[in-house]
Amino acid sequence: MSKDQGYGFVIFIISILVAIVYLLAFFSKAIGLDPTGTWHDLALGIPVLLFVLLVLVISGWIGWTMLTTPPPAPLETEPPPATTPASTEPEQNKETA
Repeated sequence: MSKDQGYGFVIFIISILVAIVYLLAFFSKAIGLDPTGTWHDLALGIPVLLFVLLVLVISGWIGWTMLTTPPPAPLETEPPPATTPASTEPEQNKETA
């Protein structure tokens, strides 16, 4: 097993263990592990808190980026080409004349 596969295995095992602990905390009141419901409240409150903080950090980052980014340079339009009476004649007419 390579080093990267070992790290992947460790991350996989840790995620499974955290999921089991989270499910036990979430259902602790229903299965009688925590009659007061403290773990259940924490299992609901902590993810909600983290999600709200994540949304606020992302919106703050967007605002900071908009605040510190200089405005784009204005696009200058090219002036229309000036037409002269000599240039309005077709090329073929000049050759035949």
